[in-house]
Amino acid sequence: MRKRYAATLIFCILFSMVGCNHIRKTKISVEAKVLKLSNKQFDEVGTEGLKDPTMNDFRKLTFNFKMDNPPDTSRKIVFPKTISWKKSINSVDGKVRYWGGEEYQQDNEGENFALYHRDFLFYSKGLSEDEIKEAFDSIVLKVAWKTKDETQEEKEYKVSKLIKFK
Repeated sequence: MRKRYAATLIFCILFSMVGCNHIRKTKISVEAKVLKLSNKQFDEVGTEGLKDPTMNDFRKLTFNFKMDNPPDTSRKIVFPKTISWKKSINSVDGKVRYWGGEEYQQDNEGENFALYHRDFLFYSKGLSEDEIKEAFDSIVLKVAWKTKDETQEEKEYKVSKLIKFK
């Protein structure tokens, strides 16, 4: 699983270095998906302490944010910390639902792009799609940027509004 993320990160970095040198306008892409686990993923999940766990008792949330901006643009991105995601899913009914995950980011000041990625597994048994969305209502990504002509822009992305189930 880590090899795939490393390969994706390297691809994004190379693509950004080659393909983003002529950006004239800030472009933002953001997505949040809740996915079912594959057999292989479920085989890697530690299920100790659960009564008769099945593959359908778990889901994976994947969140991706990418911002491409013209040169001479300053940006500030506030990406929710791991503990926020963990508290959100665990707050649904008081059960421990956060099962572990990983994140990476690349947001260097001199570059014309920023990448943020988070994914984690959670115990979803007994939760509806609405309850899952509601759990992430407090998770907000904030983005602000200023162009060389001093134009200031800001956006907020509430994760609960972005989640798609697949």
